[in-house]
Amino acid sequence: MRLHKVINRVYEGTTYYRWTVSIPPKRIRELGWTDGQELDAAVRGSSLWIQAALRTPPRQFDRPADSLEEELRRKTLGRRPRG
Repeated sequence: MRLHKVINRVYEGTTYYRWTVSIPPKRIRELGWTDGQELDAAVRGSSLWIQAALRTPPRQFDRPADSLEEELRRKTLGRRPRG
């Protein structure tokens, strides 16, 4: 594994950095993690502990797509400016 320092942005003469950690694909497969997965981190002493977030994925609607479109249309029609 390797720690990388990357320039995030330069604003008013100040350079801001972000840090990334490269984890080998073998370790990612062993953990069962996927690209874009939310992770939680905690500092314990001089160690960084990273684990999969315990958040539930966004709820999928059981309604057909056309009823969702109709509901969205109804909500947006009520917000149009008048005059």
